[in-house]
Amino acid sequence: MCHEKNNLETLDPQQWESLCERCARCCYEKIDFNGRIFYTRKPCDQLDLQTGLCRVYDQRDQARSDCQRLTPEVVAAGILPADCPYARRIENYQGPVMGEKE
Repeated sequence: MCHEKNNLETLDPQQWESLCERCARCCYEKIDFNGRIFYTRKPCDQLDLQTGLCRVYDQRDQARSDCQRLTPEVVAAGILPADCPYARRIENYQGPVMGEKE
């Protein structure tokens, strides 16, 4: 299903979830330095590194108080890589600085 940019707010929950490609990059720890987001190489302890899936996805914000559910507002804040399907829908998106893969 193709979506125009900037219409994340209009997606129903099933459409929202279908955007995710399960790359798991959003499940890595991030550092906010002077308003700029930097990714680290440290994955969340609930991330299954073999499958790229969260072990507690449906209860992720209860299992980890620092887990931020993705919303249009959270995505617009610039915490996701620019090639993330959520971020690709935002014009002039400024994504975080990504660490090198090991």
